[in-house]
Amino acid sequence: MNTIKVRNLTSKGDLPEVSFHLPRTSTAASGFQDFLKSAQEVRTKEQLSLMLTSIEEQGRRLSKTMSLADLKKYKEMVRGFLKYCVDMGLKLKEERLFSGKGRQKVLTTVKIVDQKLMELTELLLSKNADALKVLALVDEIRGLLLDLYA
Repeated sequence: MNTIKVRNLTSKGDLPEVSFHLPRTSTAASGFQDFLKSAQEVRTKEQLSLMLTSIEEQGRRLSKTMSLADLKKYKEMVRGFLKYCVDMGLKLKEERLFSGKGRQKVLTTVKIVDQKLMELTELLLSKNADALKVLALVDEIRGLLLDLYA
């Protein structure tokens, strides 16, 4: 507990000491901040779960139809998920994971997801697109997104 002592100067020349205690506002403020942080983390996880579910549904639809319109929608959904993870996730965790080479793990995962999306696009644009290969790439992207989410 912080104590402050003050000497009161009077015209008589005596110096009585007066002391009072400062209130502990940091404990109450940090408790409220912790509550807000945990509530925001819960909200973020719920939002990411909903986004993952919709990405999985779109991936199934893409593997069935193999259309460019479904591919475009799938890529937009993955892009939105990654943007949300980077914008919200990194701010909440306040910790950064580095690979052995000193690079951030999250950035590496985003780069790999981008490469897999390019492979998926090339596969669908080729004349001999195989549904099993499309499904395998969609599943691999889903796994990378789950790694990012966790």
